Amino acid sequence: MNDEPRSTAAREAAARYFRSQGYGREASIVASGQGDDFSEVRIALYLWDIMNVPPAPPTKRKGRRLAGEEC
Repeated sequence: MNDEPRSTAAREAAARYFRSQGYGREASIVASGQGDDFSEVRIALYLWDIMNVPPAPPTKRKGRRLAGEEC
């Protein structure tokens, strides 16, 4: 998996958050590609992972379970 879009999006989100809170110095650090140890960047990475999980395979077909059906 290519990690670049994930980390770039997380850094942009964290920088936006820092700017909105009035932390311009921290926002510039994060936007420049550093500061991955900030908790805001880690939270943004975790949220990215949660929101970009592929959908689960279907468990039913035509109303019947595909596997694991017990009598």
